[in-house]
Amino acid sequence: MSTMPSKISVAILTSKGYRHSYFCHELAKHFRIKGIFIDDRYHFSDRLKTLLKTHGLNPIRLFKTISLKRKIRPFERRDALTEKNFFTGLMPDEEFPHAVPVYYRQNPNDPQTRKMLQELAPDVVAVFGTRLIKDSILETAKYGALNIHTGLSPYYRGGQCTFWCLYHGDVRHVGVTIHHLTRKIDGGDIIVTAQPEIISTDTVRSIECKLVQLGTQKMIAAIENLVEGTADRVVQTEKGKLFLSKMFTLEKRLEFEERMKTGWLESLLKERGPRP
Repeated sequence: MSTMPSKISVAILTSKGYRHSYFCHELAKHFRIKGIFIDDRYHFSDRLKTLLKTHGLNPIRLFKTISLKRKIRPFERRDALTEKNFFTGLMPDEEFPHAVPVYYRQNPNDPQTRKMLQELAPDVVAVFGTRLIKDSILETAKYGALNIHTGLSPYYRGGQCTFWCLYHGDVRHVGVTIHHLTRKIDGGDIIVTAQPEIISTDTVRSIECKLVQLGTQKMIAAIENLVEGTADRVVQTEKGKLFLSKMFTLEKRLEFEERMKTGWLESLLKERGPRP
């Protein structure tokens, strides 16, 4: 596959982070990136509102949450370092591709974002790591909108699918999906799926990094196929499981980390046996 940008124009909707920067840099090697739209929703004020909405003025519940967050913090630091180390050597030092306009949007579904995309008129909208994107945004692309889902649809949809696979002992369904975007969460027609190599020393974050790298390369091929009219459309007939953010609790995260200390992943890999 050529590393020279093609004539295909792409608008990217994504978030901030090493994985998202990698995604943008890789697509910029192959396509004309008309703009990068950052779903800029993780401000301190937003987190404070969420905390108050969840706990209200109940001091006991609030104290419990703060205590759990302190326990989870070492794992979060480990994960942040894992992601940084994984992607740093795979892309330039700059956060986003040079000379590509970057727009920070607190709501990527608002009328202003739609107007901006209409003016850019991309061939394809490529999405990775945002909130649910509405039809009014998806319709701005000439050929359509595609999404990277770091889960194996239709079996696992929603957020933190790698975590939930391992939590439920289902290492066989760890994977990544490239699919056409619709209003259904990770439920659009599938173009391609792929699964990574997993080793016993992996963590959820290290597996996710592998999925992002694998999925990004699959996305590049999928965009080319979409424009050429050869992209697959496999309808998701199975309902599968949908995991919402509220299900990813601090208690479950800590429980899982304790399991991992006892060789949980190694035992799952032994049960699965060698990959075909």
